[in-house]
Amino acid sequence: MKYLKIFDRLHNILDELEEYDGLEYGWTLNGLGKAKFSIGLESAKCIAENFQFRNHVEIWENDLCIWGGQLIDRNFNDSKLDLSLYGYLSLLDKRRLRTKSYVNMSYGDLYTELLADINAIEETGVATGTIASNSLKTQRTVENTDFLLKKMQDYCSDSNYDIDVDSDRKFNFYLRKGTIKTDYLLEYGGDADNILVAPSFSQNGLNIANSVYSEVGNDGDTLTSIAEDTTSKGLYGLQESTFSGSDSIVLQNTLDNNVISELQRIGYPSNNISLKIKDSALCPFDDIEVGDSILVSLKPYWGFKDTLRILEMTHNENDGTRSLTVGETLYRQSPPKIKIYRK
Repeated sequence: MKYLKIFDRLHNILDELEEYDGLEYGWTLNGLGKAKFSIGLESAKCIAENFQFRNHVEIWENDLCIWGGQLIDRNFNDSKLDLSLYGYLSLLDKRRLRTKSYVNMSYGDLYTELLADINAIEETGVATGTIASNSLKTQRTVENTDFLLKKMQDYCSDSNYDIDVDSDRKFNFYLRKGTIKTDYLLEYGGDADNILVAPSFSQNGLNIANSVYSEVGNDGDTLTSIAEDTTSKGLYGLQESTFSGSDSIVLQNTLDNNVISELQRIGYPSNNISLKIKDSALCPFDDIEVGDSILVSLKPYWGFKDTLRILEMTHNENDGTRSLTVGETLYRQSPPKIKIYRK
C-alpha cells in the first residue's frame, strides 16, 4: 500500500497521509518530474501547515520511498484540494550562481563543485550522491546572472551526460543513466499487446544533419570541430548543420564531444512515441526507469520495431497504468562512423 509522508521545507516530518485520490507521479530524464493528488477539504489532515508551498512530499510503498518532491501548486476545487509537485531536482531551481571559472576539470567534478558552491551560500537540502568517473574534462565560466539548474541541464545537453536528484535528495551524475534492456518488449498489434491504446507516433526529418561543424573563439584562439555520420549520408545525402558552442569552451575535447553529441541527436529522423502500457512480465514496472532502453514494436505502423530510450514516465495509481514517452533510436544496422577534424 502506498502512503504519503509530508515534511516542511527543511525536511522535518509533519504528517503521514493514507487517504488521498488521483495520485499520479512520474520522472523525466534530466527534468523535474511531476506528481499530483487530491485530498478532501473535510479531512483533518487538510491543513495549511501540511500543504505550504515548498513543503516536501514523498510517496512511500511499504518501507521504500519511491518518489519525492516539493509542493508548487494548490487548487481549491469545490470540496477538495488539488495539489501539484515537482520532483526533488527542483530543489536546485531558482538558485543563482556567482561569477567563477571552473578550470580543466571533469564534468563530474564540475557538477560537484557547482553544487558545493551553491550549498555554501545557502543549503539546498541536496547532497552529493554517486558521481560517475571517467567523464571528459572541460573548462567553464559562469556569471552572476546564471542559474544552477539551467546550467546543469545545458551541460547535459552539450555532453549527452545525465543527472538526477533521487528520493534521498542525493545528486547523481551519470555518463548515461539507465541500462539497455532489449529483453523487455512493449508491443502494439502483436501477441504481447501490452500497449493499451493506439500509440501516438511522430517522426520528423526536417532537422536531419549528418555533418555538424562548430567553431568557438576565445582570447584570439579559434577551436574548430566537425563530426560526420557516413551511414546517414548514404541514406539522406549530405545534410549539414552547425553547433553554436559557448565561448567559454577552451578545451578541444569539450568541443569535439559537444559536436558528436549534436550529431547523435540529429543524424537521423527523430522518433517521438507516446505509449500507455500495463504492467506485464514482458516489461515489468518494478524494473524500468527513465533512461532505460527497451524494445518497442508497433506492427500497424509499417512494422516499426526498434530499441528506444524511456524519456518520461508517469504512473497512474487509480488504474495501475503508466504513460511513457520514448525516443532516441540507439541501434542501427550500420553504426555511424565518426570523423573528428581539428585545426
